[in-house]
Amino acid sequence: MIQNVKHFIEKHQLLARGDNVIVALSGGADSCALLLSLLRLAPDYGLSIVAAHFNHGVRGGESNDDEAFCRGMARDLGVAFVSSHCDPSLRKKGMSEEDYYRRERYRFLDSVAEVHGAQKIALGHHQNDQAETVLINMMRGSGLEGLRGFLPMREGRYIRPLMNVTRQEIHSFLREAGQSFRQDSTNQSRIYLRNKVRLELIPYLKDHYNPAIEKTLAHTADILRREDAFIRSCVLDAMASISVKTSSGRVQFSATAFRDLPFAIRFRLIKMLLENLSADKNGFTMHHIQSLVCLATVSETGKMISLPKGLSARRQYDQVLIEQGTAETLPPFEYPVSVPGRVEIPEHGRSLTFRIGAKGDVDLSCGNTAFLDMDQIVFPLVVRNRRNADWIRPMGMTGRRKIKRMFIDLKIPRHKRDEMIMLADRESVVWIDGVCLDTRVKISPVTKRVLILETQFERSKDPSDGV
Repeated sequence: MIQNVKHFIEKHQLLARGDNVIVALSGGADSCALLLSLLRLAPDYGLSIVAAHFNHGVRGGESNDDEAFCRGMARDLGVAFVSSHCDPSLRKKGMSEEDYYRRERYRFLDSVAEVHGAQKIALGHHQNDQAETVLINMMRGSGLEGLRGFLPMREGRYIRPLMNVTRQEIHSFLREAGQSFRQDSTNQSRIYLRNKVRLELIPYLKDHYNPAIEKTLAHTADILRREDAFIRSCVLDAMASISVKTSSGRVQFSATAFRDLPFAIRFRLIKMLLENLSADKNGFTMHHIQSLVCLATVSETGKMISLPKGLSARRQYDQVLIEQGTAETLPPFEYPVSVPGRVEIPEHGRSLTFRIGAKGDVDLSCGNTAFLDMDQIVFPLVVRNRRNADWIRPMGMTGRRKIKRMFIDLKIPRHKRDEMIMLADRESVVWIDGVCLDTRVKISPVTKRVLILETQFERSKDPSDGV
């Protein structure tokens, strides 16, 4: 078996000379065989090995006995030993026990690796585990990423040296080595799907269809793993072709370019983008991915969808944006204007000041200032955001236009339209910040009094200013 393991390590480059390796030691046959195998190969690679045991505490005294066994085994073999206990009370509502324990176990292994400066974390998954995983993922309707099963190496640090070894070979190896191991009583419980697959489905397939079903499934996973790697490389190339732009908690890409991609690449690309935005990379189903594909290919601009992990996505003309947080519509706001006077807009952190001037005060080079013919305004004046049926007669254009249609033509994103600051009198909107002025209130040869409107951002109060 040792030569089989060494060949697999060499084939997949799982170890480098001088590596520090953390071995996940549960006390079961698989992890005990893993520890013994790596100890025998340690001189060939110059390895330093630490055994790490995570006590889930789910079987009471049995769990504590497992920990004691692992500590004793490590002591007998002269291997450094580290252990930790799980606190079930910290499990978040809605998270399954299995998922919680798995995450806590990996968090523990990562912390041990950091403390000991380890380059690799060795896990005891073997060929039978691979076959079970492929069957389970097949029943769940998984794609290539699920059907490829376990990877020999993940994230450049988690390694599985026993993946080409069967359960039977492991037990034979331990018998020859005179090494005992622990039996997990929960492995015989048929309430867990993996146990039912191992105890019922695989024996049935072996008896009635293929005596070598586990080896066949592992071989299939190996083939699919290579093809999956090729598709992944195609997805990475596709990201460049659709002009994917990323920033903190946000990603966007061209919908037009996305529609030109093959269907298989579309789905994998969306999945990869979502996982890149999520710390734990889980929780996204085919439904979420399909919704995003539809958003990019058939939805109209302004369409928004909510996603797990606090993400949302929206179509903004030719761009699809996925970002942290849910895009919310700014609620209606409205503030009366006194002239002279000042209006603060807390929704924007901005303020508007109003004063009366003469025609000689007009300076169109002032980017944050608007000039209106005071005598053409029909008071009262209000500062607000848009309302249904709003209209304006934009300078330089004939006739009046609905503001909704104008925003669409100007390609102002839907989620931004309710944020636009407007000035309205009794008759219509007369000014839209950064967009246009109504022709009725423009400065003309007959203008006498000028309403000067200046916008500015409210600065935060400096502590040195006092209270």
